[in-house]
Amino acid sequence: MINLYLVRHGETAGNVRQLIQGVTNSRLDAHGRKQAFALGLGLKASGLKFDRVVSSDLIRAQETAQQILLGMDEKQPIETNSGLREENDGIFEGRELKDVSQEVFGVPDYHQLVTSGKVPLEAIPDRLHAADVTDQAESTQQIVSRYDLALRRIVAAAEAAHETSVLGVSHGTASLLWLLAHGADLPNRTELTNASVSKVRYQNGRFKVDWLDNTTFRDQGLQEAWSQ
Repeated sequence: MINLYLVRHGETAGNVRQLIQGVTNSRLDAHGRKQAFALGLGLKASGLKFDRVVSSDLIRAQETAQQILLGMDEKQPIETNSGLREENDGIFEGRELKDVSQEVFGVPDYHQLVTSGKVPLEAIPDRLHAADVTDQAESTQQIVSRYDLALRRIVAAAEAAHETSVLGVSHGTASLLWLLAHGADLPNRTELTNASVSKVRYQNGRFKVDWLDNTTFRDQGLQEAWSQ
């Protein structure tokens, strides 16, 4: 059995400005670096160890992985895997959420459609995909299939190396879509929280979600490092 811990990257300036980042590269802001480092402190305090660390190849995820390892006082390589990227939003990348939401969904904030229960999260990428005349934006099925293939390759490599614990650093929407497709119960949410952890067990070719969007490790680290 392999325990897989999926982390959403720390905060970026694009998150604060409510931009659609998708696969566009961006760096962690000062608060995001603090969150990721604190997550590492919290993970260390919990006694968790990782045999393998794999990150999305986008900079904000790689920086998060680096800060986590600094907080854990661990030195180990960080693999990158493009399959763990955020969803590709095509022509909508880099634009303000409110403008795209009004254009595609007819409301100033599509998050409200999801949080109100009117539209499931799974419908959002499909609408963006349909509205992208360049056909670059990924559909929900494309996102989940690409993410699932990446994780299966990661756990296969871990099994071959007789490893039991893997840390994966990824993104808020792609991760949540994959988790929902594997039975997770987090209704009316459009993304995971920055520097949160979700745990999945892999055994006999099947994934089972244990828990979701846990910010306890991050918050414990923040309290430890910055409450004095």
